[in-house]
Amino acid sequence: MKSGMRIPKEEVVVFVIRDIMQKKREINSLTEFSGLVNKRLKRVDPKLGVSGKRLRQIFVKTPGTKLVVETKRGRKVKKCPACYSGLKSTHTKNLKGKKVLYKMKCNKCGFSAVNGKFKPRRYRFIKR
Repeated sequence: MKSGMRIPKEEVVVFVIRDIMQKKREINSLTEFSGLVNKRLKRVDPKLGVSGKRLRQIFVKTPGTKLVVETKRGRKVKKCPACYSGLKSTHTKNLKGKKVLYKMKCNKCGFSAVNGKFKPRRYRFIKR
């Protein structure tokens, strides 16, 4: 975050998220969503701002919302890209009998990645 910026309280961010999701039922980009949230926060105080990482963490905890993470091929991630909690790994054996990572799942937010597609590609913010 830029120097001189102030971090808003979580309750303020939740209020802004709910207000935006009332008008737009689905937003298909983290860039677009964080732009809308930061624009709304700047109306209250020009120094307020929230990062994409914190926005995702708060959005996952907000009732009545759902975060869908589309994935692409890439290295396995150590923490959930949505809520940053630990991931549970599921392994299987290939034809040679070697243990292979098959699936990673987050028990907190429901994120799952299968068959080597572990890297986040796009975040979709949905109102339930």
